[in-house]
Amino acid sequence: MADYNRSEAYDLSLYNMPAFKPTAEDRPSQPQRKQQAVRTKKTAVQVRRESVASAVRTLKVFAIAVTIITLFGAILFSRISLTVLEREAVTLADQIKDAESENTRLVMQLNSSVSREKVEEYAVSVLGMQKLERFQIHYFEDSDGDKVIMAGGELSDAEVKADKNG
Repeated sequence: MADYNRSEAYDLSLYNMPAFKPTAEDRPSQPQRKQQAVRTKKTAVQVRRESVASAVRTLKVFAIAVTIITLFGAILFSRISLTVLEREAVTLADQIKDAESENTRLVMQLNSSVSREKVEEYAVSVLGMQKLERFQIHYFEDSDGDKVIMAGGELSDAEVKADKNG
């Protein structure tokens, strides 16, 4: 029982791989050398056409790249503008809420300061006014009725007819 560290219980030969020896079929073949194509000299017209075509392709790629960059910049700018406007809208909404609460407070303060008792107290104590007595009240009666006098001192048509009838 003392020999726990020994490996006699394990048959490791099952995991041994046989040695592999490549055969002629398994060996990679030598790459065959391709015969170089015979290059013919191009005429000046062909060279010119190829250079023009290359320049046109380059300009197309450049135009597409500029267009993509411009669109990306426009999208980025619009998102930044939208964010700024949203922040301004939130700020204005907060200012409106503050103004409404201040308005409510001021209306309450005004209503409390303009009660009838406070007005009478202010009139008596600060302005030195007194309440009217009955004997101080005089009523005036106008027996002639209402009259309308036009510019230039003329009476209106309705007044002329009333004066003739009455």
